[in-house]
Amino acid sequence: MSVDAPLSHGQLFSWREIARYPQDWLRDANLPTAWDLRGLPLDRVTAALRLLVDRHEPLRTTYHVADGQPVQRIHPTVTLPIERVDRVVASRDVPEQAKDELSAIGFPMTGALGWRGVLVTTDGAPVFLALSFSHLILDVWSIHHLQDQFRALVADPRATARMGPSPRELARQQRTNGVWRERQESSERYWRRVLADGLMDELPTLPAGVKRNRLEATLHSRRLGGLASEAARRLGVTAPSVVTALIAAGLARYTGTGRVTLSLMASNRFAPEHQDIVSTMNQLIPVVVTVDHGSSLAEHIKRVHWAGARSYRYSCYDFDRVAAIAAEVAARDGKSPSHDCWVNHLFRCWINYVQLDRHPSDPADPAPAELLWTPLAQQYGQAFRVRVSVQGGRTSVLLLADPTVVPPDGMIGILRALAFGAQLAATNPESTLKDLWDVRSEDLAPSLFPQELPTPPNQAEE
Repeated sequence: MSVDAPLSHGQLFSWREIARYPQDWLRDANLPTAWDLRGLPLDRVTAALRLLVDRHEPLRTTYHVADGQPVQRIHPTVTLPIERVDRVVASRDVPEQAKDELSAIGFPMTGALGWRGVLVTTDGAPVFLALSFSHLILDVWSIHHLQDQFRALVADPRATARMGPSPRELARQQRTNGVWRERQESSERYWRRVLADGLMDELPTLPAGVKRNRLEATLHSRRLGGLASEAARRLGVTAPSVVTALIAAGLARYTGTGRVTLSLMASNRFAPEHQDIVSTMNQLIPVVVTVDHGSSLAEHIKRVHWAGARSYRYSCYDFDRVAAIAAEVAARDGKSPSHDCWVNHLFRCWINYVQLDRHPSDPADPAPAELLWTPLAQQYGQAFRVRVSVQGGRTSVLLLADPTVVPPDGMIGILRALAFGAQLAATNPESTLKDLWDVRSEDLAPSLFPQELPTPPNQAEE
């Protein structure tokens, strides 16, 4: 018999975030992956998948709305949403193509499982499994857990794994446990402080479902991640902190402010008992960052690192409760928000750093860097967003901006300063932030930043 339960904090955050997507952009909530199955017996593969689904509730969960609120419905069993295709795989690019095709199909918010797959065989022998998961049910951390457990179950169907609480058990704890109540109260106090400081009110926001033309550029570099890691070791911080600090400096420069409020994506898996949870746990937490262009790179990066580290203590919270507090603060201050999409109001500028695999980055990799403009950028949500993904040793920095906030040349300037800043932070961290803006593309090694840059889409049309 199916069971309905309230959502955990992570599930509720994902629900509120994805609910604001325009319907034709729901694919953006997808997390794709491809698993190599060569050499594995087909019966072991299908049995392992069945065991995974039996073991993890999110793979048997659909979402519904009851009395105006989202609920999760856990089913005792489901039919695996995996299509079987037998074909000749003539290229190593085929798994990536299949993964991308799956990822291009959005999941409905309610009534359907939040994942699907294609199992490709050749003459009956498994070759690969392409999967797409909705962020409504899983995060990237969880996908790594599933892949590790799948491998173990193929090798031994009796294999066990460390298990955290299920999403519905976590939701129950968050609503009834005294420790969780204390955490929620601490988070609410933090939010009140940040709201009192302001949330970069000059950045425009959009109502849910409303689209606006944006620009999106991606810098790909193998050296960048390695240099950021070297700088992090030298300064006693993390590679994501190095990248975040340099992005903050760039945003402050191009918006003419000495303070920015960045929203950081938190995994919310800091406690040992939460590291093995298979669910969606990520939430954004804002942090106010002071940017002094006369300070050294070392000082600035450490300041941003520790401000971010403190903010993570408050990153797991009831989003609806925080939205109510924000509305209360706005009313007290005599402000009237232009729309009711609190996700966009509260997270006007965010950055997410995702390590997609365990492959290290090489600071000396000579492969040329690339800068590409997305033909059609995301047209909804925040006016400034950065997503950093590291996979196969390559760091990709996707920067999206409303051109009224940061124009195309400013976007290029921020990405160029990021590349130069990572190099300086690794080799000469006592350089000042002002030094970041003196560099030209031709002054950087082609492995860090390309010397010839493509024209932004909107300018090409003109």
